[in-house]
Amino acid sequence: MADIEPAAVPWLAVIGKSLSGLCLDRARARDPEKFKDVLARVNYLVALGMPEAEAAAAAGTTIQSVRVLRHRGRKRASNGKAKKKRI
Repeated sequence: MADIEPAAVPWLAVIGKSLSGLCLDRARARDPEKFKDVLARVNYLVALGMPEAEAAAAAGTTIQSVRVLRHRGRKRASNGKAKKKRI
């Protein structure tokens, strides 16, 4: 990789965040139903390489609410795997 000037380093984060926001907007335009949920938007941004706290802020929420949503999702998934009733 080429040598990066120290003055340019802060701008790399700004450029990365801007590009990830544009990617999210484009993805939401293509498939609005998939990115309707806040958790789906945060997961998409995290998959692009954005830290979870910054992804939550970019999606318009906080990291604490994302954690609560993830916990509720896991709880629902575990409840759905209950044993079948015996006949």
